[in-house]
Amino acid sequence: MAVNLHHLRYKIAAAAVLKAGVRRAARLPGARGAASALAERLQPVGEPTGSHRGIAATLLRQTVGPSPGGDAVAQDVVAGLLPAAAPEPAPDLPALRARADQDPSAGNLIAVAAALRRSYVADFEASAAAYEQALAANPRDLRAVEGVLVSGARSHYDWPRIWRAAATLKPSRGPLVAGAPLWEAVDPLFAQDPEAETVGRAVQALDARAEEVPRLHQLLIETLAARLQLLGAFRAGARMRRMMAVDRVRELGGIPLESGLWLKHLLGALAHLEEDERLARTAARPPVDRADPIVARQAAALQADAALWSGDPTPLHDHVAARAAELTLPGEERMRELVAGRRVAVVGPAAPDAAVGELIDSHDVVVRTNLRRPPGPEAAEEIGARTDIAYYAVIDVARTGEQIARLIEDGELRLAVTRPHALPFFGGDLAGLPAGLRLARTEFGLYFRGAPMGVQRILYDLLQFAPAEISLFHADFYVGPEVTTAGYRDEAASFGPHSLANDPVVMHDLSFEFRFTRRLVGAGLVTPHGRAAEVLALDEEDYLARLETGPLAAGLPGGGLRRR
Repeated sequence: MAVNLHHLRYKIAAAAVLKAGVRRAARLPGARGAASALAERLQPVGEPTGSHRGIAATLLRQTVGPSPGGDAVAQDVVAGLLPAAAPEPAPDLPALRARADQDPSAGNLIAVAAALRRSYVADFEASAAAYEQALAANPRDLRAVEGVLVSGARSHYDWPRIWRAAATLKPSRGPLVAGAPLWEAVDPLFAQDPEAETVGRAVQALDARAEEVPRLHQLLIETLAARLQLLGAFRAGARMRRMMAVDRVRELGGIPLESGLWLKHLLGALAHLEEDERLARTAARPPVDRADPIVARQAAALQADAALWSGDPTPLHDHVAARAAELTLPGEERMRELVAGRRVAVVGPAAPDAAVGELIDSHDVVVRTNLRRPPGPEAAEEIGARTDIAYYAVIDVARTGEQIARLIEDGELRLAVTRPHALPFFGGDLAGLPAGLRLARTEFGLYFRGAPMGVQRILYDLLQFAPAEISLFHADFYVGPEVTTAGYRDEAASFGPHSLANDPVVMHDLSFEFRFTRRLVGAGLVTPHGRAAEVLALDEEDYLARLETGPLAAGLPGGGLRRR
């Protein structure tokens, strides 16, 4: 998932100064009302989305808005679940569509597209079409370009169509201007089925201009990175994403940041580049205004994650305890009873690589992903027979909630866990959660792009509860014989239209996930077994090379590109 960041350094710094000044002024009598009134005057009516006056109005409202707290709960993309004055319901899609029909502005169309893209809706084809309409309404709206890429790559997979949107971001001046020799090599990548020679020429051209490519628009680089990896060129795509991280640090380093989200992007880029000392320093003294209580919580969460990245889980334990003291979540005490001080086996969705069922079941707690039915006797020898905790994607909770409830009612499952952004699906009310379902409080935040994958999300969530040991089984990080074990997700067998196999590239970052897991292993927090141990013993370059000959790249033109 890309981020709309390109030459915004001074705008971000200016916004940070504005918000800090307004927050200080708001302490004066009557100032909050004056700031709110100014926001109302600034907010344009019928003006294209993204206008400077509209942005200023939004900043003013955020600055003088209510502090966190109350009887409800809301999900913050950085800090996780927090107390709130009002619940966070799911978007009213029919109302959003009606408004867009009446006024097809870019902002209204993007609201529809974003609602269709929510995990519990997942209508990515309709979302992509709405983003394209928004881009036609306002060709300068970067949210629309990002949406065309993400929703299009997860649905229709029509690369000439996706490239038409992304190519609008080619420079209008400089050495890589549209029409420059680089694009003669790169544009053919976006034919629907390019030849292997085409992929190789594009990789060579991008490597030859490695000094200039990081200056391209971040969304353009992200489109190139995703396309290369979806053509099997994982090493080349990883190099492109490293360029993005370098540019992210260049843009955000050394300036005051307007929000905790920008802090997340900066720290995530530093983690991606493995600049550990600078990461620790910046996390300890974050360049954001922590007078805002929400920003203070965001910064604290990111500082705890930076410590975990370096191998120390104690700050994470302390942070989660502080958040639990201000907000009690259903199922969290049950999770603590099951996990704290216990030996935990995490069983991934990869094809079994050894008959370790007895070893798995010998652990105090057995954790699996997307459990639909208890393992049968024929599978128990390899994967074990018992399941105590199962983790589910939000779309699985939305579509198979009754099946999950039956597993809990029948005693086959002691606790189900899903991601925090599932909250609106349940009306934004914790009281609406089914019995036995727990929302994870927070997720690992040091991603400068994308979001955590299933196994890494599980490991991070478990570590919050201080288990005595975590053992990892049947996880091959996509270099085993199949994308997943047979029957697990048949709709994720290979890259292509509407395939869930696209998500590891489009929504996640395989090289970063690999490094994060290796760090947990190196710190003694996770013990891998079987193929997981074999893969995690590789260095990153060899891992990416293995991806190029693995199941994700099977039959793709860029798979097995000569080492560069």
